[in-house]
Amino acid sequence: MGKPHEMGPVGEVELSSTAREIVAAFQDSLRRQGNELVTGPEVVAQLAIQVQSVLDDIEARLSGADATSVELVGESRLFNVDIGADRARRGIHPVQSLRAATTLFEVMLRILTRDLPPTDSAAALRLSRALHEAIMARVALASLSYVGFLMEKLQASRQEERTRIARELHDRVLHEMGLTLHRLDLHRHYADRDPAQARAKVDAAIESLDEALRTVRTLSAELRRSVGEYGLERTLRAYLEANAPTSVQFSVTTTGDVKALPPDVSEELYLIMREAARNALRHADPGRLELSIDVGDDAVAAAVVDDGAGFDTGDPDRARGGLPSMYERALLLHGVLTLTSAPGSGTRVEVRIPFSEAGL
Repeated sequence: MGKPHEMGPVGEVELSSTAREIVAAFQDSLRRQGNELVTGPEVVAQLAIQVQSVLDDIEARLSGADATSVELVGESRLFNVDIGADRARRGIHPVQSLRAATTLFEVMLRILTRDLPPTDSAAALRLSRALHEAIMARVALASLSYVGFLMEKLQASRQEERTRIARELHDRVLHEMGLTLHRLDLHRHYADRDPAQARAKVDAAIESLDEALRTVRTLSAELRRSVGEYGLERTLRAYLEANAPTSVQFSVTTTGDVKALPPDVSEELYLIMREAARNALRHADPGRLELSIDVGDDAVAAAVVDDGAGFDTGDPDRARGGLPSMYERALLLHGVLTLTSAPGSGTRVEVRIPFSEAGL
């Protein structure tokens, strides 16, 4: 199999002739399967480096090296960690990686054993075991990295939700409470000298308290509301009925069997669509807001469309708020979220989530 090759950045490793043959056969097999791992040049380069690394690993194992000498350490370990995180960022499901690992095993075993004597079953068994251990060590490391990346994104999304609620409490509830106290102070000032003005200040204070209470009730309802209790369509309608001004016409339409969606997909899709609707109601001043959900055999497509003010999607200030959490929630379910908007042209948020693999 030739001498070991040093690991390096993508595109900087020298492949042996055996490695090049395996890479070509491996890519061909993945293309026939329609595997997502051959959709980009960077991913293909990663596969080439992995093949050479596995060959070097096998050679070390067959030479009688002890287990610690063939552990993935240093650049080799970091490379596999990066692969897991990179595939999570690209939305490539671990099932695709496992299928690719199985295919790689089959391709490499066929090529590496073809020159062995048919009667030497012991050598074939040793090679097969070394190949299996080398591949699975990399799959395990990349999988842990994949899970770690998604857990970080999940924590970020949850933190974003907590930050939003804290901001609502500070900007709206505390603001109204401050106005209430100020108006009550003015009431005391006017109580003896101007009773009419004093009553007006009390009335204004009551209005501020009512607004603060409405905000608290809304936030409390959001925290309690669960899709599992009422279903996705009904939960979205309840949110809009509680939050959309009377000047806004809204609709929620569904196609297909919404009840067929896995619970985690329903919950996350609700949070994405709720955030898109909230952004429209709070920032776009729309006259109409349309939510739609289309459930297919293996994926769900949803959209939130408003005819409001719109905005420049290239403006970094508008990329804050709930937009990052919407993208991250879609990514967590291996989905894709797109946002289309322009000043004066409204906003359209679309998300597509493949739920056939989401629960695997």
